[in-house]
Amino acid sequence: MKKLVSHIKQLSFYDTLRHGSVYMFSFVVIQLLMVLTLPIFTKLLTPSDFGIYEVFNNTVRIFGVILSLNLFNGFYRYYFDEHIDKKALVQFLLRTSFLAFIVGSGIIYLLQTPLLKLLNLPQPLLIWIPIGVFSNIVFSFFYAYNNAQRLSTRGGVWQFFYQFSRVIGGVLVVLYVVRNYYGRITGENGILLLMSLLVIVIYFRKYLGFSEHLPQKKEIVKYSVSFIPIGLSGFALGYLDTIMINNYKGHNDAGLYSYAYKIAVIYTGITTAFVTANRPKLFELMNEKKEEEVIAQLRSMFKLVVALSALFIFFSADGGRLLALNKSFHAGLYLMPVLILSYIFNDLNELYCFYFFYEKKVKYFYFSFAVAAIINFVLNLILIPIYGYPVAAYTTLVSYGFMLVCTYIICKKFLSVRVPAVIRFIDYILIIILVLIANYFITGYIENWWLQIGVKLIVYGLVILYLWRNIIIRYFEKEL
Repeated sequence: MKKLVSHIKQLSFYDTLRHGSVYMFSFVVIQLLMVLTLPIFTKLLTPSDFGIYEVFNNTVRIFGVILSLNLFNGFYRYYFDEHIDKKALVQFLLRTSFLAFIVGSGIIYLLQTPLLKLLNLPQPLLIWIPIGVFSNIVFSFFYAYNNAQRLSTRGGVWQFFYQFSRVIGGVLVVLYVVRNYYGRITGENGILLLMSLLVIVIYFRKYLGFSEHLPQKKEIVKYSVSFIPIGLSGFALGYLDTIMINNYKGHNDAGLYSYAYKIAVIYTGITTAFVTANRPKLFELMNEKKEEEVIAQLRSMFKLVVALSALFIFFSADGGRLLALNKSFHAGLYLMPVLILSYIFNDLNELYCFYFFYEKKVKYFYFSFAVAAIINFVLNLILIPIYGYPVAAYTTLVSYGFMLVCTYIICKKFLSVRVPAVIRFIDYILIIILVLIANYFITGYIENWWLQIGVKLIVYGLVILYLWRNIIIRYFEKEL
């Protein structure tokens, strides 16, 4: 065992794994909880219920960024300025966010008819939108508050109980009160409201006030608001299509697409966690002018992306079928390879975006995102009414592809640092292409499911052996 551990420590991304251990453990536990509870809700609810629930959640996430003025991001940025009083900063940002939320909720109430028609949501859910947004704002501040103080353990524990409590609340209300989308939404958001109030009482009560001495108030708000597009970027590309499907094709199709997308989100959550944990190491290497080591780290991260993406390309659809106790949810799972490939593009884009952050030229991200968002919106607007929900997976793929191309061109043309060419990742990209081809033929031409799984496992094993062949060879050479 000691020898195995010593070889694992030789992996170039070992420091990344160690650095983000608390964050990763929390994330893995939460994802495991989400996966294990999927069969419960697919058994109790219909795809139509699932569609309404997902559109509601996406709406809450979007309004959570807008109605808070994105001030929790401003908090994280200015918390580290030495000349700013921390208590005054938290108090000002919390009060301003809550005031913006109250005004925004009033606007939602006044515009309820066109809003609900646009989203294709039932009228009874109107009251739960502000409640969900309020909880979203409170916990966004709370996570930023914990991260800024490096209280990762407390943040991880609360994040777990946050997810665990909402699931329990949703299950209990669906089982014993209302067995449809409304039961899940009221059960989850009722619990989240109580937890939000608990967070305010325990952690934020000393920051509730109406006046403080704080310089640069306008600058802080302006900075936060300017990052709203970035805050919405993931939602615009990841969830806008679900809202459009719900509007054009109804709740059932939105539910089928959302279920497939939810499986894909598990993949991107894992890869994003590793990329996030690796960034401090990349900053350190860049500051030391070790550009080749930075590129080596990026290749190591993309190697991990290849291993995880191959796993999901081969087995995510099968996992989705096993988790869905209602066969009605199986219809959209054939789209899984397309969705995973979309997120591979996004992973590679995130690797290149590191250079934007390093050179403090985040504004360039706006252009890449704007191109992708416009393409995604226009294609969905034209194609979803004609071809239905399946086309949304392909428009997502095209959008992320264009975003990657734009980010790469900007990095090569406008940044002063040395940026690795795509050819540095060509071997890994070829592996992904071969995996996609293999999956297509295995699923299309092998009828026996058990034989399919066996062949996929063999091919996946070969991929893993190839990716870490050097470590494996060194291990056996030392053993001999």
